[in-house]
Amino acid sequence: MKRNAFSLAILTISLVAVSRLVFAEGSSVARMVFFNAKPGFKEPLEEAIKKQMDWRREQKDPWRWLTWEYMSGEVPRYGVATFGHAWAEFDHALAGGQAEDAAGAAASMLSPTPPVVQYFEHLEDVSDFGMQTNTPTLAEIAIFQLHYGKTAQFYKALSGFHDALSRGDAVNRYEWFELRSGGDTPQFMLMIPRADWDAFDTRADLFLDRLEQTLGKKKAAKLFDQFTSAVKSQQRSAVRLRPDLSLLSIQKGPKP
Repeated sequence: MKRNAFSLAILTISLVAVSRLVFAEGSSVARMVFFNAKPGFKEPLEEAIKKQMDWRREQKDPWRWLTWEYMSGEVPRYGVATFGHAWAEFDHALAGGQAEDAAGAAASMLSPTPPVVQYFEHLEDVSDFGMQTNTPTLAEIAIFQLHYGKTAQFYKALSGFHDALSRGDAVNRYEWFELRSGGDTPQFMLMIPRADWDAFDTRADLFLDRLEQTLGKKKAAKLFDQFTSAVKSQQRSAVRLRPDLSLLSIQKGPKP
C-alpha cells in the first residue's frame, strides 16, 4: 500500500518533457459535476452535455466550462468543471445554468446514478503553476482518500514535496485540490497535464533518487512515511478534454 500510494506522489514531477499547462489560476474554488452513462447511452449523454454548453453560449455565460471524458476506470464517465472562482461567485451563478440542471434533466435519465456535484479548493501553496495558459488535452488525475485526522500530516508532506521539487529543475505543472463539499473527506485530488500517453510512464525510483539528492536519505524516508501513512486509499485515472462538449472561451456581455 505504501509503495502504491507513494508511486502516485511521483505524479508531482515528470522527468520527461511535458508542457506546463494551466488548470486553475487566480481564485481558489473549482466546481465539478460527474456523469456516468448507462450502457449504450454514451452518445445521447454527450448530446445532453453539448446542449447545455450551447445554452450557456447563448446566455453569454462568463464562466469557462471544461468537459473531461474519462479514459480509464468506470466508463463512459464525464467530468464537467469550472475553475478559478471565489466562493461568493456561486451566489451569482447564471440562473438555471448549473451543469446538472438544464442538461441534468436529460442526463439523469441517461445515467444509472444521479450526477455527483463536488467543490474543490485549489491549494496554491503546494502546486506548481507554470507560465502557459493553454488548456491541456490529456491529463492524469489521482484521488487520495485520507485516514480521518491525517489532513494536517498529509498537507505537511505535500509542503515538503513542493519545497524539495522547487529546488530542482524541469519540474512540470501539477495542481493539488482539497475536497470541501460533495464526498467523503478528507480527500485530495492531484491533476497533471500529459503531452501524450507515453508521458504516463513515470518511474518512482527516479523521483526517489532526486528526493534523496535534495533532502538526504534520512529526510526523504521520513517524508515518504509521512505521506504514505496518511493515505487510506488512492485511485488513478486518465482523462481527455472534449472541446466539442466544453465552453472554452469566456463569453462577453452582461449576464441576462
